[in-house]
Parts: sequence; structure tokens; C-alpha cells
Amino acid sequence: MRRLLSIILAILIVSLTVLMLGCNRDGEGGAHLDLNTDFKKPTSLSDGEGRDAKVILLLGQSNATGCALNSYLEKNVGKEQYSIYEEGFSNVFVNYSIDNCLNSSKGEFVKASVGFGHTSEYFGPELGIAERLSREYPDETIIILKYTYSGSCLKTQWLDEGDRGEIYKACIKFTKTYMDALLESNYNASLGAICWMQGESDAVGKVADEYYDNQGRFVSFLREDLDKYADDGGIYFVDAGIQAGNIFPRYGVVNEAKARFARESVLNLYFSTIDAHLTTNLEPEGEPDLPHYDSMSTLKLGYLFAEQIISSYNARD
Repeated sequence: MRRLLSIILAILIVSLTVLMLGCNRDGEGGAHLDLNTDFKKPTSLSDGEGRDAKVILLLGQSNATGCALNSYLEKNVGKEQYSIYEEGFSNVFVNYSIDNCLNSSKGEFVKASVGFGHTSEYFGPELGIAERLSREYPDETIIILKYTYSGSCLKTQWLDEGDRGEIYKACIKFTKTYMDALLESNYNASLGAICWMQGESDAVGKVADEYYDNQGRFVSFLREDLDKYADDGGIYFVDAGIQAGNIFPRYGVVNEAKARFARESVLNLYFSTIDAHLTTNLEPEGEPDLPHYDSMSTLKLGYLFAEQIISSYNARD
């Protein structure tokens, strides 16, 4: 009975969030967002001395933001491994702005570690991305630029009537600000991949039927607006599927749109979070946060992104 009540409550919360912030069930509207675009230049960025920097852009809504508690991660991996995550990875840096700067690095590039999620008590998929890329490229500099907005809709906020929307424009300004900062600090920085964890807010009504077309426009805008920073072989778009269940009733339509888009180009990549058995029903214990991935699944989500990036880079080489 308690689990049933938790599910009903989660559905109501998601529905209310989508209706107030993102798309309504017909895919119209979406709340106007007063976005902070005063992105400060970093004050502590050292001279790159001409060395290469692989840049990854992490975008999306709340499961990209990260709603997994650091405390559960520590419980699951043990104190020794968690201390590594707390210390961070010496060659992987994150510059992040979450939920309109609710949590941010204030323009600085900081070692990838825990605390870069919804608040400093949470983490997102950047942790798993950093762990795997640090292991694969131990002698290289990796930069993750993270810009996310929880509860946001692709159709009406990342886009607007098929054009660039409010969140998109803010994201592009964020990305350009910190790509330029790297280049001005003598890093040979290039953008090789965009990781996209979004779709839940578009999976609750008719708007799901438009996801394929909307994603095509969105990715086209990204590649056009960020072309000057692109890796020589182009920018990979690495897309994560969304979870199944009653909370996001049209998840299948959204996931099929994502998979269809990925089949159109070698630069478009997709993986299924359902097939990867990511869970949302374990944490917090007794009252799980059903719309959001548990701590080990959030870590694994990062691994899945990283594996796509690594295999693509290796194929390119």
C-alpha cells in the first residue's frame, strides 16, 4: 500500500511539474523562465600551455542534473571508493550551471567529484563520465561543461515554435563563454561530444509525437552554433533513452524517436537505460524518488555515456 501511494504521489508531482514548467499535455505553452545568463569568466584557470583538452557537453533535465544522494553512493560503494569520488579526478574538470544557477561552479573549472547535482548533497552522471574517461585518458585533460534544467521540455523551452528557445539560448551562451575561456587560456580545446539526458517532460502527452522532429532541429542548431569549437571529425550527439513506467506514459514514443534519430548518422548515438536496467525504486529507502535514478544507476548512466564516447573516439582514431 505504501509503495502504491509513493507511485501515485510521484505521478502527481511529475504531472504538476510538467504542467507548470514544461509542456502541457498537448505540447503547448511552457512557463517563461527568467534565466541568469551572467556567466562569470573563471579566475583560477591556469595557462594551458597549448595542450589538448577534450570537451564534453552534458545537457538535459533532472536525471542529467542529478538527483542521487551522495550519502547513498557512499553507502553503496564503501568509504574507500567514496573518498576517491570526494577527492575528484585530477585530469577531469567540470564547469557547471544547474537549474538556473541554483547550484553552480560560479564560472570556475573544478575537479570532477560529488556534489554537482540538484544541490551539493547530490551528484549526476558527470561523476561516472569522469571516472571512466579519467581511466581511459589518464594523460589528457578532460573538460565537462554541464548545463541542465530540471523539468524542462524540449519542444517549448529548449526550443520555441521550432526555433531556439530560452534554455537553449542560455545554454549556448554558457558553452561559448567557457569554450572561449579555455581557448583564451591557451588550451587547444575542442568539443567532441554532447551528452543528452532528457525526454521525460515530453513523454506525457501529444508532444511525444513531435519528439523526433524537435530533436532533429535541436541537434542541428547545436552543431551549427557550436561548429567553431567542433572536433575535426564533428560533434557526437550521445542520447540516453528515458525510463519506462506509468510516470512517463509515452516513454516508448520518445525512445523510438531517439533511436530513429540515432540511425541517421554515425555522429548520432543512442543507448537504452531500460536495457541497462537502471533503477529508480530503491532510494530513498521506503519512499523512493521514482522519477529519478538511484545512486548506483546515476553512476552507471555516466559510465554508459562514457562508453559511447570512448568507442566513438577510438573508431575515429
